[in-house]
Amino acid sequence: MNDRWLVLKFGGSSVRGAAQWRAIAERVGERQGEGFRILLVCSAVQGVTDLLSELTRKPSEQGLVNLIVERHVRLAGELEIDASLWIEKARRRLQSLCQQLQNSSKPSLMAEVMALGEWLSTRLGWVYLQQRFETEWIDARGLLHSSADPDQSDRRQWLSADCKPGPDSALLAGLNACAPLVITQGFVIARPEGGTALLGRGGSDTSATLLGGRIGAQRVEIWTDVPGVFSSDPRRLADARLLRQLDYAEALEMAASGAGVIHARCIRAAAATQTPIWILDTASPGLEGTRIHGQVESFPGAKAVVCRTDMAVLLLQNIDPRQQVGFLAWVFATVAELGISIELVATSETTTTIALSLRDNHLVDADIERLAADLSKRCKVEVFVDCVAVNVVGRGVSKALQHLQPAYSGFEHYPLLMVSQSANDLCHSMLVRRGEETALLAAAHSALIANQQNAALFGPCWSELDIGQPLAAVGGGS
Repeated sequence: MNDRWLVLKFGGSSVRGAAQWRAIAERVGERQGEGFRILLVCSAVQGVTDLLSELTRKPSEQGLVNLIVERHVRLAGELEIDASLWIEKARRRLQSLCQQLQNSSKPSLMAEVMALGEWLSTRLGWVYLQQRFETEWIDARGLLHSSADPDQSDRRQWLSADCKPGPDSALLAGLNACAPLVITQGFVIARPEGGTALLGRGGSDTSATLLGGRIGAQRVEIWTDVPGVFSSDPRRLADARLLRQLDYAEALEMAASGAGVIHARCIRAAAATQTPIWILDTASPGLEGTRIHGQVESFPGAKAVVCRTDMAVLLLQNIDPRQQVGFLAWVFATVAELGISIELVATSETTTTIALSLRDNHLVDADIERLAADLSKRCKVEVFVDCVAVNVVGRGVSKALQHLQPAYSGFEHYPLLMVSQSANDLCHSMLVRRGEETALLAAAHSALIANQQNAALFGPCWSELDIGQPLAAVGGGS
């Protein structure tokens, strides 16, 4: 076998049962038949990461440990494999970590707990795939290491760590000496000084593209529970259109703006090494999916209207108009001191408005209260939590905004909290309170996307696809 590599990544819904693992084996067999070596990156079994997250908050709840163990015992039974050694190791490790968490809620301990989901899924997958393929399991903590970022909070450095993209000839040489199928965990990396860190939301996708770039993979295939990237969330809009191809910049803006199928950091890693990404449906492998790469013909205009939830908006009114100079710099410095990143900003003569992602910054109510208190030293602060950003995304999107007037007309009684236009002309953002986004989303998509005729870019709408799954079953992220 030659040394051409593909990275195949399968998310939680794609590793949840025997039928899904049979599909994984079929894809591996097909790709090996095409002459590729395979690096298989897997998420935790669907629902397990949520259980582990709950366990970090309730470490004394032995029932949660039992649920996690039982879930994998059932999976092993479905796969007809003996994985008792690995399941028992995970159970003992979980119990030990929970004991420690009862005395300390260190992010480092939380990361160790959360990492066990991917460890278990890949260990069981390794045992299963060995029956058909020459397979090696390699711990992801030996493949990827986090990058130090002193500006990040301690919590983010452990639970949403950075990892620099780029080629790694030594890693490639090492993998070339391994079996033609290697399986490893997504989401999980090592700290340079030792210990387990996590790549945060969408981390398994990010692992896949980081590894693809490290080894010069021909492409990264992300197998998920939807048949590609759509022009909006099909759970909200049945007329959302399949996007057949996207360049890295538009895909990045969509991901950062709330498209749940793929995460922004995954796109950044792929763009840095020019690694193509194919997004495909595990249950319907014959569908074309979405391809993200650097050779896409430029089509100006809106490509998607997507929502980003879990946002907070802070309206900051300078209480001393004589201190205009340096005010914005002070706001940014105050936010940065708490290890928080600002997503959107808008300014006027007397008021600055900033939007933050509660999820990506791992913020709780106490964090927002502390930030508001610090900012109130120089300005009047008004806080809106539980907000939604409705984002229109596309290259040269400003040229399409003339068609948005019907969408705005319904908001005379529900004022927008914030409107922001990106400097790269890829995104137009409208911030509203939760519950007010549905009408805006539908109107904007209808005005800008629904009747697009560009067949090279826009595929069929969701309701036209024969994918054999109910709309409510569609998931986002990895």
